[in-house]
Amino acid sequence: MKPIILTLTFALSVASAAPDGKQLFTTNCSACHMLDQMVVGPSLVEMRSLYDGKSDDFVKWSIAPQKKRPGAIEMPSQAHIGEEGLRAIYSHVMEVSKGVLEKKQEKGDPYAAAPMHLARPQVQRIFMPNASPASIAVALDDTNSLCWDAGTCRLRYAWTGGFIDGFPYWKGNGSSLATVLGTVKYTEQASPFGKDALVKFLGYKVKGGLPVFRYKVGAYQVTEAYSPVGEGSGFVRSFTVVTTVPLILDFPAQSGVSITADKGKLDSGKLSLTPAEAAAFNLTFSLK
Repeated sequence: MKPIILTLTFALSVASAAPDGKQLFTTNCSACHMLDQMVVGPSLVEMRSLYDGKSDDFVKWSIAPQKKRPGAIEMPSQAHIGEEGLRAIYSHVMEVSKGVLEKKQEKGDPYAAAPMHLARPQVQRIFMPNASPASIAVALDDTNSLCWDAGTCRLRYAWTGGFIDGFPYWKGNGSSLATVLGTVKYTEQASPFGKDALVKFLGYKVKGGLPVFRYKVGAYQVTEAYSPVGEGSGFVRSFTVVTTVPLILDFPAQSGVSITADKGKLDSGKLSLTPAEAAAFNLTFSLK
């Protein structure tokens, strides 16, 4: 009996580790694909009509997409999700679009009146000002938001006030930028690891509604996560860095911004860390 029990245990373990297609879709696809109407990309209903029973074609297209429609932007490759994750997304798309009819494109921001527009925290992949096309807008809470750039693997800026107005982006079918609804209080002109550091984005996962970004910068493997400060304006930035040598990160001083670190030595915007300290540390950015 023991071998049978072990086999069943292994099978259950594998099943529990299967990718979550719904969450992967929400994280990587929902900014451009709605259920029953085209926004930046085709609706899930249209995707079902194109790929029902053609999961291999769906995966191939997602890894190496091309431009199909005049006036539409070309979808960036989703190769970072991996084939197994893409198949999980395919299954989710086929399931939720079953029996749903296509709607005509509505006027106005399709997210403005939807409950998700008010939900906090919130993550949207959308074109943002002063960032690459791979930008990600994050509403930490009702007051604090930020723009993280997956193309350059770094924080671009943070602001206080409202979140974003996506209508210019949706109306322009991806050819325009979202609008920041607030006041930018903090900006980074380069990666804290150095402006010439080579970077590679490894994707992100959502934990407690907030993204945890994974990337390589030079020889370092990094995770970077954000959370609100609780009360007031600002955010907590949590890093893990795999390194065998001391690390120095640069956070240039800015008016109205106070930075504190729970590890290492922070002096004039430069944070010095031992390899042990770099393994997990937090910085708190207070914004006036």
